Amino acid sequence: MLVVLIFGLMGLFIMLNLPVAFALGVTSLAFLTFATNVPLIVVVQRLLLGVDSFTLLGVPLFIFVGIMMNRTNLSQKIVDFAMALVGHMKGGLAMVNVVTSMFFAGISGTSMADTAAVGGVIIPAMIEKGYKPSFTGAVTAASSTIGIIIPPSVPMILYGVFVGLSVPTLFIAGLLPGIMIGAAMCLVSLIISIKEGYGSETKFSLKTLAKTFVESIPALILPLIILGGIMGGVFTTTEAAGAAASYIILYGLVTRELPPKKIFAAAKESALLSGQVMIIISVANLLGWVFAYAKIPQLLVNPFLNLTTNPYLFLWIVSAILIVAGTFLHGTAMLVIVIPLFLPIAAKLGIHPFHFAMVVMMCWGIGQQTPPVGSALYITCTLAKIDMWTLTKANMPFVGSLIAILAMVIHLPDFMVFAIPRALGML
Repeated sequence: MLVVLIFGLMGLFIMLNLPVAFALGVTSLAFLTFATNVPLIVVVQRLLLGVDSFTLLGVPLFIFVGIMMNRTNLSQKIVDFAMALVGHMKGGLAMVNVVTSMFFAGISGTSMADTAAVGGVIIPAMIEKGYKPSFTGAVTAASSTIGIIIPPSVPMILYGVFVGLSVPTLFIAGLLPGIMIGAAMCLVSLIISIKEGYGSETKFSLKTLAKTFVESIPALILPLIILGGIMGGVFTTTEAAGAAASYIILYGLVTRELPPKKIFAAAKESALLSGQVMIIISVANLLGWVFAYAKIPQLLVNPFLNLTTNPYLFLWIVSAILIVAGTFLHGTAMLVIVIPLFLPIAAKLGIHPFHFAMVVMMCWGIGQQTPPVGSALYITCTLAKIDMWTLTKANMPFVGSLIAILAMVIHLPDFMVFAIPRALGML
């Protein structure tokens, strides 16, 4: 009865279009008021504890770095380098789109920043060169998923803090899946480009490649600071975010691309975006406590174990639920509502926490590619000037490639998830 009450009330508020943070908060408050004798001071305590984390400071800093990237010429330098690297292949601009997203993923930490930065530069160029707007939008939206898999990743920070896992280890565990996603999307782009007759954009030139590489070094230093610092044990996640933010501020001031007025505007924008995330995380801690108090996760353990004790089948069932939930819920809301229900079952089945985490991240990314809730889709529709249905239809081959990589993550965790962290002594 408690499960029906909590989820029914939560679902009602979400359907009424109440902001997610308020839907979760009002549901938790109503449950504590009418179904328990718990003093309401617990609400304040849990809201505070939800954001009382040094690691969470990395969220606004990575968002700030992504915004600052969009306001300098660093994004264009990455595009130029990607063009010299893969522009000579069939469907050259589509390849450039994916490769640029991979580079940008190592800087921004969010798919929205990736979509806005890469799409703003490449979408007009692709359409001008004769690429269909639907294909252009699809490759842009789909490749933005790499932004939350290749580190740094704001969703991984949120997951690590919420579940209690090492964020640096999560980051490194996402490296290989992220690279594999990029390779799979390049293959899909190549196949579609050959079918549609899209040609190359440039002839390969070692001289041009070297020139654009040198010019892009100021941008490529950022992922070296972030990943190199974390992998080398020099920085914590938050310190790496702070170092990256300091670097891009210094770059903007030295090159005079970012006067103090623009830096302040970027800081203000990142504060507003971070506030939206932090409110949800704060309320999520309260909701998690309510779940634990009502023993909801424990209520689901036996039914699931009666359904299957095969860990791989369980991960596929969870993936299906998460992907469906991702069509209606923002990734952060999905994290705080759905994930706590499955963690005890995953532990019972002996699934490694980082394996489960990477499955969740993959499903989070796939959920961003499905309407009606998909921030990357809306940004891409605006940039490519197409409707959501047209984009979704064209996006199906890329979603298929994401599901293929998800299958590899589920069935080959020793290679896909654990190989690099173990090699670095992080597991």
